[in-house]
Amino acid sequence: MLVLSRRADESIVILPADGTDTRMTLAELFANGPIQITLLGGTGKRVKMGINAPTQLAIRRKDG
Repeated sequence: MLVLSRRADESIVILPADGTDTRMTLAELFANGPIQITLLGGTGKRVKMGINAPTQLAIRRKDG
């Protein structure tokens, strides 16, 4: 599980991981299961979330 903290108006990006064949279908990308996002808590304007995703997908902070 990847754990990230984000503030209001901040984002995450989910995209194919490096080395993943970009011609894969959605069914192939999600063959090992769905993306699961669990909200773990928050303080003030910040929320902490845990993300489980298939290894073919990369989760990145979107900054800027």
